[in-house]
Amino acid sequence: MAVTESWTKKYLAEVLGTFVLVFLGDSFVAFAVAGAGGNGFKAGLLAAGLFWGFAVTLAIYTAGAVSGAHLNPAVTLSLAWRRGFPWSKVPGYIGSQLVGAFVAAVGVSFVWNGIIVAYETASKISRGDVSGVNSGLIFWANWPHPGLVGYAGHPALQGGTDYLTQDPWWRGAGTEIVITALLVICILGIVEDRVPSAANLAPIAIGFVVAALVGLFAPIEMASLNPARDLGPRIWGLLIGYGTNAIPGQNFNLWVTTGMPLIGGPLGAWLRLVRTPFR
Repeated sequence: MAVTESWTKKYLAEVLGTFVLVFLGDSFVAFAVAGAGGNGFKAGLLAAGLFWGFAVTLAIYTAGAVSGAHLNPAVTLSLAWRRGFPWSKVPGYIGSQLVGAFVAAVGVSFVWNGIIVAYETASKISRGDVSGVNSGLIFWANWPHPGLVGYAGHPALQGGTDYLTQDPWWRGAGTEIVITALLVICILGIVEDRVPSAANLAPIAIGFVVAALVGLFAPIEMASLNPARDLGPRIWGLLIGYGTNAIPGQNFNLWVTTGMPLIGGPLGAWLRLVRTPFR
């Protein structure tokens, strides 16, 4: 019974930690996109990266002592292989992460709804048509990045830009694989128990890694890095009128932002394993 309760606490910690991560990160995006009269993009992607990194750090401190703060299915899969995390617990962790991300999206919608709706009204955005991605990006990642590449119907790009020519699927997919692999390589390097005294600094270091990856690579496909952070809010988006903009996403972009991190994470773990095999 004690073992069951212990794993229950771990699952709940993953729910809470992922909630903190997505709620704080998406709240910043809501402010950056819809706040300040819809001029939020002036905040810039560097600021977005810093805030996402800060959110990751706080989320790890929130859940780390209980669950290890995976907070990401790609990380859970990688740790199951590289660090001996029980495969039997992988579904529970991933399910918990999805629940936390979904509830976080509900929270963001509750807190920021008035500002989001005002932005949509002023920008003539309809959640169910092609323009809906321009507010949907508040909740989930998109390939291509709609705020920088542009969709037909985007207020700044009326008349249509061929965004798939600017940012083809292979670039978005490849970028997501590479940056998630880099994330996992860095995480495994940071948490290696060679320097126990540095353990409390690991959340800060991992936050810096995320900040760098988001700040540099978000222009391609918003640097998802995390299938739960992407899919959980998409499920909520389906319930609040985004329709196929949420699932499967325009051009079926779900497979890039949710699917590719599941390849990139284990790839990073494999590369780390080749470089530093079990001792």
